[in-house]
Parts: sequence; structure tokens; C-alpha cells
Amino acid sequence: MKRELIIGKYTLESLTTGMYASPLDIYREYIQNAVDSFDEAITQKIEGAEKLSIDIVVDEEKQVVVIRDNGVGVPAKFAVSTLLDIGNSKKSRMSFRGFRGIGRLAGLSYCEKLIFRTSVQGEEVSSVIEFDAKLLKELFLTSTNDDEGTVSDVINKIVTIKTEKEKIRRRYFEVRLEGVWREAGLVDLETVKNYLIQHAPLCFSDQFSWGRTINEKMRLAGHTIQQYRVTLNGKNLFKAYQDTFVSDRIKKNVDAIRDIQIEEFYRKKKLSAVLWYAKTNFFGTVIDNTVKGLRIRQGNILIGDKRSCNSLFKEERFNGWMIGELHVLDSEIIANSRRDGFEKNSAYHELLSKLKKWSLEVSKDIRRHSYERSLSGPQKKVVEAEKLDEITKEIDLYSEDLAYPEDYCEGTTIDQCESDEIAKTDFISKLELLVKQKKTETKYVALNINTKLTAEQRKVLERVFDLILQEYDRERANDIINIISTRF
Repeated sequence: MKRELIIGKYTLESLTTGMYASPLDIYREYIQNAVDSFDEAITQKIEGAEKLSIDIVVDEEKQVVVIRDNGVGVPAKFAVSTLLDIGNSKKSRMSFRGFRGIGRLAGLSYCEKLIFRTSVQGEEVSSVIEFDAKLLKELFLTSTNDDEGTVSDVINKIVTIKTEKEKIRRRYFEVRLEGVWREAGLVDLETVKNYLIQHAPLCFSDQFSWGRTINEKMRLAGHTIQQYRVTLNGKNLFKAYQDTFVSDRIKKNVDAIRDIQIEEFYRKKKLSAVLWYAKTNFFGTVIDNTVKGLRIRQGNILIGDKRSCNSLFKEERFNGWMIGELHVLDSEIIANSRRDGFEKNSAYHELLSKLKKWSLEVSKDIRRHSYERSLSGPQKKVVEAEKLDEITKEIDLYSEDLAYPEDYCEGTTIDQCESDEIAKTDFISKLELLVKQKKTETKYVALNINTKLTAEQRKVLERVFDLILQEYDRERANDIINIISTRF
């Protein structure tokens, strides 16, 4: 039996309020649509990248937000279908950052009125689509039995469509939010700036001397970072990276970028992602949250946040010691609807696996720096040793440098810098392991390398083997010992 599918009005609520982790994410949604329009303008040779701009105005007093771009705009004959159809975007998921056709509704939950205004070069009209967001909230609260409650019904009630006279050479797309909810942080200038300098596809500042190095090294690796002009209340915005920064929660050390490293990741001989990261002294956690941690970007727009790469590291805190960006290029690695991660497919998992291998090497580098700063010569030998005998030939374990682990307590690492804490903890752990290993060691190699045996079992078998050697000649005794060893 055929039945007409009814999509209830609350679906619209889920696609707005329930869609995003933070109200500020509406800026990302409108910016990515603008950048897609820029890419189209460049492809069609309508405008050069250097003349394209996203201009954002935040008026806290009037509770108004305006996001305007000079991309291709939307032709009048397509404006209504483009801006009203939900989940019916004509954009290719392989080519565009925004392709699901729902991001334009992001602002509905945080204002009283949402207005789209757009025009294309060559047309003398602008199309204006106005959503009554205040009425929408009232309709969500309506629950009478005779209430018309489909998405289509709701859209018809809250939307006003009109055209206005416009200059023939103008092209733009403008999003205007009126009666913006203050508590959402959308009209707090510093909050908005902090969000944009992390999420938007911005250029590096001229004051960041490593910016050109990053761009050039990325280009040589096969990827040109797409960067665009974005202004906030008339001022140009740049990514927050600087030559120097403060790290370590306790010591607050001033650190500096010493070099930029590039890592390339391939899938099926095709470049899947390119990572740039800063070589620093790795003193500890980077204090500035706008640059802390490796950031994942697609189309140079942030995916997730500063914590998104934590899981790559066995010790998640190490991501907080890093500065850098992973630019995902593989068209089969697709951002999820919330843009806080990716759809879980084989391309994504393959990249994840390679990133984890890379993170192991970086973790070793961080530890090496910590050891060099924090450990004495004898302590370094302990950390590097495989057996206690490798160090006891030259070093007295009872010296001040090599006290037994039980001589340490939790207070030993209190008030140490993070780098020292890493080194000392590794030293104590390794020393404890070597001491335990020594205590359970026997004169028989076969017993020492058998990890299944407990310390007590080793000692019992050692005594048995001694007795066998006393009762039989060495050749016969060794045969018996080997037989017994292989059975355990």
C-alpha cells in the first residue's frame, strides 16, 4: 500500500537546535557556503581569489549579525528552491564543503528573524527570503490535535519571499540575523573573534614568520592551502599562530618554533592528507587554546576542535604539546553533519591508522627532549637499558642518581615542569621494571625469557635444574632441561 510520507515539524527543530555542538557553529556553516561560492567564482573566472572577501558585522547593541560574501550569488530563478529546499542541495559532496543542504538553517534557533539576500552579476534584482524564527519557536510549542504540523506547513507559515531592485553589476550573498539571542555568544565580539580565528579559512599573519615556510612546504608536498580574506567589523582576521608561545601549565616557559615538519599520507598512491607541525622544545602543554593541539582541516575549515587529535596519541596529553594542522584532501574522507568528525569508512580508518603510527614517533621525540633536559647521564642509561646488568657494570644503583623506585613518592614530581615530570616518571617506571626483572632472574636463559612463568615458578625450576646438573653429565642434563623448558 502506498502512503504519503509526512515529515513532522519537529524535524526542523532537530536540523537547527539539535544539529550543532555550539551556537557559534552557525558562523562556520555560513562561511563554508561562502567559500564554496568563492571556489565557483574562481573556477568560472568571475573573480580572482585576492578580491574575494567574507565580511562579518556583529552589533551587540542592536543584536544583529550580518555575514556577507562577494561570491557568485544565487540567480533569481533558483533562489527560492536553493534557499528553501531542505536536504536537497545540488552541490557535490566530492567538491564542496557544504553539500547537505541544511547548514543555511543554522541561524534559525538563535534569532527572531533570519534573512537571506542575494543577487548575481547581470541581474537587476535581488532575491530576499525571510524566516520568522520567533513564530517558528511558537509553532514548536503548539501541540493541538488540529494543528498543521509538517515541515512544509511550517515553512509556508514562517517564510516571506520578495524581490528588490539591485544594480546590475553587483553579486553577493548576505545572511542577516536580527534579534540575536545574547546568551549564545553570537554578538560577543571577542567570543566571535576567538571562534573565527580557529575555524575560518584564514591567511597566516605577516607577523608569523613561519607562514610562508608552511605555505611553500605544503605546496611542494602537493597541496596549496586555500586561504581567504575574512573581516570582522571591518578588521582583517588571521590565524592565531605566532613565532613564540608559552607552554607548561606550571613553569609557563616561553618556547619558540624552531622548524616546520611536513608529513604526507597516501592512499592507493594518491595524496590523502598533508600535515604540517612545529618543531619546538616541547616544554609541555601549549597555553594558548587558539593554537594548542593538532587541528584537522578540510578545505582549510576546522573539523572538530583542539582535542580532535587527542586519540591519536597513546598519551592524549601529548596532542596539547603540539602545534600544527592536518589538511585532509581525500574526497572519500567525508565530514559528518556536525563537522566534529568524519564518517567512519575505510578511507578514514586507513588514514587514522597511519596517523597513529606517526604519533608514536613524535611521542618518542617529545620524550627524548624531556630526557635530555631532565635526566642525568646515569638516569638516561636506565631509561635506555634493556637489562639491569647493562647499567650496573658502570653505575652504582645505590647512588643518589639511581635510588630505588620505592624511595620515590608522589610528592617527588609535585611542582616540576611537565617535561621533567614525563622524564622522571619514565625513569622511575623503567627502573622499577629493571629491578623486578633482576629479582626474578635466574642463571638459566630459558627461564628468564619465558614470560608465562611467575617469579616463584622460575625459582623452583632453577632449583630443579641445579639438581639435574648435579645428577647427570652436562650433555644429558642440558637435554632434560631443554625438554622441561619447552613444556612450560
